[in-house]
Amino acid sequence: MNYQTYIKFSKSVAAGLMMLAVTACGESVENTGQTIDHEAVKAQEAEALAEAAKLAAAAGGEGTWGDIVYGNPDATVEVIEYASFTCPACANFAANIFPKIKENYIDNGKIKFVYRNLVRDQYDMAASAVARCKTPDIAKRLTKVFFERQRDWAGAEDKIAGLAAVARRAGGMSRIQVDRCIANSDMQQHLVKMTQGAATRYNASATPTIIVNGSKLNVASWENIEAAIDGKL
Repeated sequence: MNYQTYIKFSKSVAAGLMMLAVTACGESVENTGQTIDHEAVKAQEAEALAEAAKLAAAAGGEGTWGDIVYGNPDATVEVIEYASFTCPACANFAANIFPKIKENYIDNGKIKFVYRNLVRDQYDMAASAVARCKTPDIAKRLTKVFFERQRDWAGAEDKIAGLAAVARRAGGMSRIQVDRCIANSDMQQHLVKMTQGAATRYNASATPTIIVNGSKLNVASWENIEAAIDGKL
């Protein structure tokens, strides 16, 4: 089934996706000389968390809204990843860098690791909405598998059918459930705002973008991330 036959983006979502078309995959984050207003960011983060809590309450607890959190939620070091499901560099990060972060810092409770979506295109929007359609544990499982199987579903002629096939095997979701998740306009709006937040708070325009205790790294390499984390512990 063609993607456009069953999902109707609202005007605001469509406008958001048009704006996000400039988002780059796999490029170094340039140092533009701009400084991050950390106090303003804290206020914006608090507002975003409050909005996510309201959306979760309105949905009756169904779906995963806001941050997807790994590790110790009370850790003094917070690492944020903004990523896109259709970005090969993000799939490489998930396969080769995140496991090192997990082994060295997440599993032992040294850091709080936050995953956020930075949506680049309509298929990324679809995958993001499906990944967040159920519980946080399923969201983590689908996030992992969507990156692992990125070439299969994102490279398929019918990308939505490929995505649905992966979601069925990894998340136990029927095609009808997948279509409903994709068509959830509240989740679409939420993902657009999350993506816009990356730009307004951290000047993020590339995926993956990594933030360590509020400071954006220029290059999302293991060496840079390790040095940034160790410098905060």
